[in-house]
Amino acid sequence: MERKTHMLGKLVNLWDFSLNSLRCYLIKWHLNSLVTLFRIFIHFGPWRVLPEFLISRFKPAVQTLDENKTSLLASLDVNSAADEIQENSLFIAGVLPSDFVSRLRVITDRLPNEEYLLVHQVDENIQRLSEDPTIKNVLRAYFKSEPELLECSLFVSGSTKNDGKPSGQNYFHFDYAGWNSLNVFVYLTDVTTQSSYHSVAKGSHRKLSLLDRLRGSLTDDEANRRFGSSIEDITRPAGTLFFENTEAMHRRNFSNERRVMLNMLYASHRNWLSYGRISSSQIKFRNETYDRLKYFES
Repeated sequence: MERKTHMLGKLVNLWDFSLNSLRCYLIKWHLNSLVTLFRIFIHFGPWRVLPEFLISRFKPAVQTLDENKTSLLASLDVNSAADEIQENSLFIAGVLPSDFVSRLRVITDRLPNEEYLLVHQVDENIQRLSEDPTIKNVLRAYFKSEPELLECSLFVSGSTKNDGKPSGQNYFHFDYAGWNSLNVFVYLTDVTTQSSYHSVAKGSHRKLSLLDRLRGSLTDDEANRRFGSSIEDITRPAGTLFFENTEAMHRRNFSNERRVMLNMLYASHRNWLSYGRISSSQIKFRNETYDRLKYFES
């Protein structure tokens, strides 16, 4: 069994490397935009109801898989949460237990500013959270199928106001990772208006025009004009967990201070781009950083 697991891991790494190489090749030859347009055409066309139906039909939710696991969010009303996400793109589930957050922060409070990918592979507390039965039941209620964890990333950022150069994340934009996909975010530092707080235009996943989908992002003026009263700035204490439809317009704001956020991306299915952003160098850096911090912890 161990040998099979090792071989599977090598195959996954080879697949990830191949996809990254393909993406670099496409960018080099200026074909990435054409691929993006093709993906938008396929994903947002009226025919998407067919794959959504087929996924729910042939890959149904299986709640019995988690019936022996204890949840960190046991009191959450799963169906109400799914309905809220469908209506408003967003559901703020509350704050995780303080002892659990403290165990997480033993490592995350010491991480250098960087993006750490697939962190559930190196942190048992994050792995437990990614498998939490209540979280997965919300996903099941929303997807109408068994969820797949595509990405599990820690974003550690410092002050961003001094450079004066907004990135794509600082504009209102949307993402998509499958026919149905949701982000589960967890703040691991207190997030105020001085931090890189997250903003989302509630309900916007149901209001995207064809032009919005082609452009991918909005200026601040247009976002405020169209969604001003619906834009929610999420400033909350460490441990706050919230669900968000990936297709809703959202952004990361500028910051004067350090912020750590966990992002677990789930979808109703995997596709050939599910591991496309991962490189062997990123995994190596993640492993070395976590090994060093765990060594000094012990």
